[in-house]
Amino acid sequence: MNLDKLQAITLTHEIKGSSYQLNLKGDRYIGEVILDEQLSCLDDLNIFYVRQQIAIEDCEILVRVESYDISGAISAPSYVNKLLKHIDCKLSFAYTVLTPQ
Repeated sequence: MNLDKLQAITLTHEIKGSSYQLNLKGDRYIGEVILDEQLSCLDDLNIFYVRQQIAIEDCEILVRVESYDISGAISAPSYVNKLLKHIDCKLSFAYTVLTPQ
């Protein structure tokens, strides 16, 4: 959530499928790594986190849900728990209700 330019570039070189964007203030970068059930990038992500000395308050795991059903409960996939064992940072949820076309 608070990368400098070099860290942002390093993220995309070290973790396949990662990306970054300028934050709203335009002075730092927000990195994004899409996780899959196999956590195929877990080792690379953990190494990046340690090497770049990312502060715990600058890290966030976002569980994003898109659904047509507005009554359902949001739950984190089990692989999020595995990630939390390696990188114990803030957990956030976002829920988007889709409208049928």
